[in-house]
Amino acid sequence: MEVQNLNKRVLSMAEDIMSIRPTIGLPMAVNMSNFLMANIATQCRVFLDIGAGFSPTPCNLYSLTLADSGSGKNSGLNLLINFWFKDAFDYIGKVVFPKFRDKAMEKLEAEGSERKLHTWNKWMADSTYSGFLAYCETYHLAGFGSINLFIDEISNAIVSKADLFEMTLGIYDNGDALATAKRSDTESMDITGMPVNLYSQGNVEKLLNGDNIETIFMRYLGEGGSRRTIFVNDDSKPAVRSAEEIMHEMIKSKEILNSRTKEREYIKSLINKDNLNKVLTMTDEALMEYCMIASEGERIVANNKGLPQAEISDLLNRNFKTAKLAGVYAFFDKSDVVTKEHMIQAKEVVLESSKALSKLVKIRPLHERLLDAMIDEEKACTGQHLLSYPFIPSTWTKKIQEVIDLAKELGSERGYIWSEKVTKGVVYYRVKKKSKKDEDEFEEINKKEKEEVNKLSEEKRKLLEALYS
Repeated sequence: MEVQNLNKRVLSMAEDIMSIRPTIGLPMAVNMSNFLMANIATQCRVFLDIGAGFSPTPCNLYSLTLADSGSGKNSGLNLLINFWFKDAFDYIGKVVFPKFRDKAMEKLEAEGSERKLHTWNKWMADSTYSGFLAYCETYHLAGFGSINLFIDEISNAIVSKADLFEMTLGIYDNGDALATAKRSDTESMDITGMPVNLYSQGNVEKLLNGDNIETIFMRYLGEGGSRRTIFVNDDSKPAVRSAEEIMHEMIKSKEILNSRTKEREYIKSLINKDNLNKVLTMTDEALMEYCMIASEGERIVANNKGLPQAEISDLLNRNFKTAKLAGVYAFFDKSDVVTKEHMIQAKEVVLESSKALSKLVKIRPLHERLLDAMIDEEKACTGQHLLSYPFIPSTWTKKIQEVIDLAKELGSERGYIWSEKVTKGVVYYRVKKKSKKDEDEFEEINKKEKEEVNKLSEEKRKLLEALYS
């Protein structure tokens, strides 16, 4: 990620977080900042008119951050809110939205409707499909607010909330969702122009475990998830901090909080009636940048046959993702137009996302990862020990044998030495690469076997001559 190309405000936010959470990398910190900025922009219903004949699109953001537990995903996001966004969120929740909600309630009562409207939330951490629709209707009737979904562990949600993820695919482009027919709900309505932001987190090992979760996730990416999402794949390992380092982070955190008063006031000031339902446009230079990104994506797809569908969808839609994020940057600059600079800043994020996605869809098969892990073991290990690897589900007490067999076959193809020993009914596995000594021993064994074969062949020839002479 080229730091000089990043949005300056976003970089300041990211640096604040990384200074007190060293485990958080730049792409992850940038993604946190972008999500919260998109949250504010969409609360005001800011849209972007790309000028291509389509309806204006919300300046919303879908993202997925994959990182190990302990990397600071949740703590970093909450600290960033306190440093930069707390005043704006408090203002929306305590002052702005209640006024819109009360006005909408008065109108409903005047119409004789008994419909209830929800209170405002900066995001929904555990939403159901019906809950999602209910909040859409509330914000739609109030005329203010946006849906912000927070998915803490996507490996669980991609299965249990499949209908919710499907809904997010349809509503991303223009914020429209058709009413869902239910016998118990006679007041369901079509939703139009509802901005939705999706912030998902997860762990690669849980998500890509070779089970149905991986299959469903990859299908989701191929069917539209990749073209809408900005990806972060952070494979760094959390370090153990000393007591002094933890103390330093706490002191630094307080210093940053006290130093960002003006920034919090500035973001709060963006929540005003002049910005409500604002439609941004693009300069000619920005539009040309949009077209160049589109053309480059098409060129890459044309020149690289056989790309995974998820990558193809991403490459052919990077211009759209870039424009949406550029709209967020323009809004925060109090600009009515998206400039070329905004597009370049957003493009840096989207290009990094494409790299993360490419790496994600090329994750090696489970048995290959198992083989490499076994190679690293210094001594023989049991099947029970293999179940402790983070990428192997601990419940696979029987299925693990299938993965072991595939790993054994791959090891044979690679010329590894695979040994198994049964002790008191327990199988111990050991895998190692051939050393020079091993190769010499195998060469000697092969030589002796060849001599034996030749010897037997000669004896067989003499026997046949004796029989038929």
